[in-house]
Parts: sequence; C-alpha cells; structure tokens
Amino acid sequence: MVYLMEKDKTSNPRIISLSIDDIAEALDNCTFDIRYILDLQEQEMIVLSEYLISREEIQEVFDEIDDDETERYVLFPIRTDSQDGYTDIELFIDDIEDPEIQNLAYQTIRGSGAFQRFKDFIRIYPDLEKQWYTRKDDRSHLRAVEWLEEEGLIQTKR
Repeated sequence: MVYLMEKDKTSNPRIISLSIDDIAEALDNCTFDIRYILDLQEQEMIVLSEYLISREEIQEVFDEIDDDETERYVLFPIRTDSQDGYTDIELFIDDIEDPEIQNLAYQTIRGSGAFQRFKDFIRIYPDLEKQWYTRKDDRSHLRAVEWLEEEGLIQTKR
C-alpha cells in the first residue's frame, strides 16, 4: 500500500491508502480508450472505458470532474506510446550475463511485434522470466512513485 496525502485547500492533508500495484498498472494502461482517475475523497480509482459504460456516462463523469473545485480528482496521464516498456526490456537485456542468450534476446525485439516475441522468448528461460517480471514490476512501481511525487500526493525522503 502507498499512503497518499489528499490535496485539500482547507485542512491538513488526510492520509488515504491505495495499492501501488494498481497505480502502476493504471499508469501503464491509461490510453484514450481506457482512462483512470483517482478519487481522493472516495479513496478509489475510477476506470472509464466504453467497454464498461456508455459514452454518455463517461461524459457525465468528466463533467463532474470539470465542475469540481475540491481537487479530489487526479487524472492519470494518457499513455501515447510504448517507449517505457521497450526501454525496460532493453535495460533488462543489457543485464543478461550469458552473451548468447543476450544476443538472441536483442534479436527478438527488433521490429514490430517486439513485445510479444520477447514474451515468447523469455518463457523459454524460466529463471530469466521470473527475473524479468520482477524487474518490470519494480520499474513500473518506480514510475508510479515518481508520478505521485509530481502530483504532490506523496513525499519521499531522498
């Protein structure tokens, strides 16, 4: 759990808790089709998608957010590319110690379809696959913490 300071103009910050896994996942998956919003007052994450609710209902939520003056809503940034994920893969491959496996891994990420080919490749090496998912989660969590800091929702000691 991560503890967030609620943005509130009239009182001291109120501490609320949300899962860093959920926040990291929302950051990784927020697109024009699926939007994520933190509701600090209700201590929940709102997920908006035409797959889940109608366009009219989505518009009603955004109208409410636009009209709100309490700063209770925090919109996740829309992810417009897959650069973070690709960079994560490149950094992971850089750390593979076996030069032959490292070379094969680099070959799998060339061109379109790189993510699926990398997932298929990494499955062949169970220990490496486990390391990959741990590293991927760590980097996603780091991006989530950085975003929460930028939004003024957490302060970390450095």
